[in-house]
Amino acid sequence: MLKAAAMSTHLFALLAVILLLLSRPTMPSPDDKVSCATIVSKLTSCINYISDKSKDPSKTCCAGVKEISGFVKSKSDRKDACECLKNTLSKIKYDPSRIPTLPKNCGVSLVLPPISSSTDCSTAFGY
Repeated sequence: MLKAAAMSTHLFALLAVILLLLSRPTMPSPDDKVSCATIVSKLTSCINYISDKSKDPSKTCCAGVKEISGFVKSKSDRKDACECLKNTLSKIKYDPSRIPTLPKNCGVSLVLPPISSSTDCSTAFGY
C-alpha cells in the first residue's frame, strides 16, 4: 500500500514537471517576429524609470532591455517595436525623453528614440 502511494506521488511529480516544461514560453528564433506582448512584458519593469519615479532603471528593467536588443535587429523590427511601445505607453503618463537613455544606463548598444504619441516610427530611427 505504501509503495503504491509513493509511486503515485512520483508519477504526479513527473507529470507536473512535464506540463511545466511544455507550457514554458519559448524564446523567439532570430527569424521570428517578436510580439508586442513580449516587448511589453520585458519592459514593464522600466515603468518607474521612464515615469521619472526612480533615478536609475532596475536590474529587471535592464535585463528586459538587453533581451529586447537581441530581438530588434532589422529596420522592420525597430519600427514594430516603436509602434508597440507608442501604443502601449499612450495609456500612461511618462517622460518620453527617458526612453533613449534606457540602453545607455543598462549598458546595451541599442538606439531608442524618444517615443511619444506624435512619434512617426517609420522615421524615428533616422531612416
